[in-house]
Amino acid sequence: MRLHRFAYSGYARFVQTTIELAGASCAIVDVPFGDRDELARLTGGYIQVPVVELDDGTVVTDSRRIVATLVRDDARFAPLAPARHAAAIWAYVDWAGNQLEDVAFRIATPGLQHRFARPWERALFVFIKERKFGAGCVDAWYRDADNLMARLHELLAPTVASLAARPFVTGDRPTIADAALYGQLVMLEFGKPDRVAALDPALLAWRQRLEDHIGAPPYGRRAREHRTRAAMDAALAAATTATTSAARTGRLELIVLRTAVDQRATPDEASLLREGGLSGDHWATGGKPSAQVSLVDVRVAGAIAHRDDWQLMGDNLFVDLDLSQAALPPGARLAIGGGLLEITDEPHLGCRKYMSRFGAEALRWVNAKDRLAERRRGVYARVIEGGAIRLGDVVARQ
Repeated sequence: MRLHRFAYSGYARFVQTTIELAGASCAIVDVPFGDRDELARLTGGYIQVPVVELDDGTVVTDSRRIVATLVRDDARFAPLAPARHAAAIWAYVDWAGNQLEDVAFRIATPGLQHRFARPWERALFVFIKERKFGAGCVDAWYRDADNLMARLHELLAPTVASLAARPFVTGDRPTIADAALYGQLVMLEFGKPDRVAALDPALLAWRQRLEDHIGAPPYGRRAREHRTRAAMDAALAAATTATTSAARTGRLELIVLRTAVDQRATPDEASLLREGGLSGDHWATGGKPSAQVSLVDVRVAGAIAHRDDWQLMGDNLFVDLDLSQAALPPGARLAIGGGLLEITDEPHLGCRKYMSRFGAEALRWVNAKDRLAERRRGVYARVIEGGAIRLGDVVARQ
């Protein structure tokens, strides 16, 4: 079986989660947003996602039709829509794919547009929305996000009440109703992870239970502990009191290379490259020029997680230095070992992966609007002068 999808599509994720809950083998094909030739050839002209190729070569389109076909024709999927609850389950699926989706996608869309690397794909994404909903709709949804979230909370209230009383939407085991809800939350998380982090704790706990049923954590292993806001505040305050945040020099405490998806290496030394960022890191495969290297203050990292879990943050250099905007405005330079970095104005915020690994409280804590100038999530830099760096090297503001 093969699933053709956009990673952020709530409908595609509904199908994918259904397949994962059934324990069926499936190859995932990520369709380029701006290049759907292969999809059109496969379907005879249909260019929407999701599309599934069944094991016998049959091609099925439309998420509801795909799931209905799997439930009807494949015994592995039948338990996900048991006959005794079929009416309630399918009614919930339809509600999630219509009323809930209508609000969730409006909240997510302003953030989703920035996920496209190429400007013309971002423009096409917005153009498609404006053709359907009117000129300026994406900007209007951005401005109206708080009201839309209030409506989302209202829509989800009955689900939250049910999940406070039972493990899954319709009972003790997950069904396609859970898959439909999960798809919409994944779509929302791609666009606005902070909004997902602010959802009711009962809903977030349900999500954790569902992901445990699906299998391995979707974004790699999780930190051993998800700390509360109060615990992080206290730990950061204690660490800041014990050090001199105004110091112009610090030390390089940890080097992390992202060698592959969800895989890390922590060498004692590495090289900064003007064209390649940090040697051995996957940034060179398509990262932004303004985000060659990312840095995190070890006091903040220590407040969020145990040291053995710092590498899960996905950042490259952990330094004992104040990285706040006041201390290091865009354009400021840092000398590390034989290299020289320049701080950029590329925003660095917690994302869906960060929430999965460190918890909703941590995501809200690093992304708190009144604390953004502290750069708790870290800062991006570009390489000005290449050179070797080693653990223990002095990090000096220039």
